Amino acid sequence: MIRMWEQNTHYLVDDIVSNDGKVYRCELEHTSQKNFDKFRFAKIRISKDDDMIRPPEITNGSRINIITSMNKKYYEASGKAMMASWKRHGNAIGPLYVYNEQLFEPKIKGVKKAGWMLGPEYVKFQRRHKNNKILTFSKKAFSVIHAMENMVEYDRLMWLDADAVFTADFPRLLIELISPDDVLSTHFSVWHNKNDIEYHSCETGFFILNRRHPGFKDFCNLYKDIYYNDLDEEYNLRRFYDGEVYGKCVEIMEEKGHKMFNLNTGRHKTPISRSLIAPYISHFKAGLKDRVEFKTFEDEEEI
Repeated sequence: MIRMWEQNTHYLVDDIVSNDGKVYRCELEHTSQKNFDKFRFAKIRISKDDDMIRPPEITNGSRINIITSMNKKYYEASGKAMMASWKRHGNAIGPLYVYNEQLFEPKIKGVKKAGWMLGPEYVKFQRRHKNNKILTFSKKAFSVIHAMENMVEYDRLMWLDADAVFTADFPRLLIELISPDDVLSTHFSVWHNKNDIEYHSCETGFFILNRRHPGFKDFCNLYKDIYYNDLDEEYNLRRFYDGEVYGKCVEIMEEKGHKMFNLNTGRHKTPISRSLIAPYISHFKAGLKDRVEFKTFEDEEEI
């Protein structure tokens, strides 16, 4: 946490202090004297906005990218509130990229536009399928595919649905605890029974993919192969939705020996609200989100 700088105080390396309205990190262990010794501290630039200042956190150096997708209608209904909540509570994790269908302008400072050029395979998929649900969920899937292939400078891809909001400052340390280097996917596994068969899928309102994991490329290739070649029946998917595809990839990669982190230890059908991220993120799924006033999560002032 940030402490006010004081004289006659022993400071250790990486201690964070505030002095004269600025924030500094101690670089040389010392006991402070009468005047602030700027040569023993390094100034920290946290944000251009005073109301955005949050205590810097110790990290393992991983670069985390948050991604989401939505159209203009969804942006007005809940997406703007989601972005505003990221600005307030989630920006310390990493940048937020929005795949903005119809190329609308997200009017939240700091949010980055990912565009809507999802590639020729997306166009082909949209043309050959008629089921509206499959088409809708494929928009999310092809956004994920685009991020897998193009956001190569990041170590983790963290997905958050447009109808989710940050409700409190999300600890960076928690992200690192649930998505360590040896874990390929951090997710919520969900199980469904149909005709006496149990199907595994994932609640994909939130998940983290480890780009630096040795199994990442295989995971991505399998995910793409299912969509590019309509392999839903071959892999016996319950429905051709992104959560079912993601769940099948998790299942197969785990069988190959890759380590996963399932956050749904209680086998709940709506797991996020019962999980360890519940104090920081709320996910308003179909039905519930119609009764939520998302504007209460938006800033009152111009953002």
